[in-house]
Amino acid sequence: MELYRAFIYRFLSVAFDEPTEESLEALRGGLDDLSLCLSKIGMDFDVKKLERLLETFREEENLLELKGEWNALFGVGLKAPMWETAYEIEKAGRKSHELSDIEGFYRAFGFEVKQGYEPDGLIAQLEFLALLLLKINYAKDMGLKEEEKLTEKAYRDFFRDHLGRWYRLFCELINEYAEVEYYKVLGQLFFSFLELERKEVPDIVDIERYVMETLQGSSWECGITGRRPLNPEAPEP
Repeated sequence: MELYRAFIYRFLSVAFDEPTEESLEALRGGLDDLSLCLSKIGMDFDVKKLERLLETFREEENLLELKGEWNALFGVGLKAPMWETAYEIEKAGRKSHELSDIEGFYRAFGFEVKQGYEPDGLIAQLEFLALLLLKINYAKDMGLKEEEKLTEKAYRDFFRDHLGRWYRLFCELINEYAEVEYYKVLGQLFFSFLELERKEVPDIVDIERYVMETLQGSSWECGITGRRPLNPEAPEP
């Protein structure tokens, strides 16, 4: 089951990254596997609708529109920021704490964030949770009970303390502000999947407010410059 869940995390990490011809083609190529994985975890989602939307972006004009929408939602528009600390109302007092905790998780499992990405960003958090699931699967296959138990706890703790806190608000903002249907559908997939994951993680305290800031004078760094798509191939455990 961990392999199916890890694939969905990886698919979402590519889907929410800045769109390129290459990343969209990788998503098209992964739709059959996505459908299989969703079926295996018992989640109902219209993959055919996502396929139809992805096909429309083969045209250059539509791809340019999608890139503009991505930038408006997740980039300079800051309508639905993809960084956890963007949702901290007391940024000055919380950002360093959250980043330190996140980076501590990453170091413990040998996870390194690529240049151009933020440790508290959605892409890094999705990739890290996928990696943990792959490590859990590996530990099970090898009969490494202690490693399995340790990694399962790390998965629950990271989900509870980080991505699990802000994905609901993030999805609400996508639903409110997205003008291109593709991102609304991705938001639905993301929300439904994480709601399933959430059932196994107790004591999550949701972030419920987001105060939109302008880039000028903002107390947090948006980190858009130099962003590069991640390799869609799953990391080795």
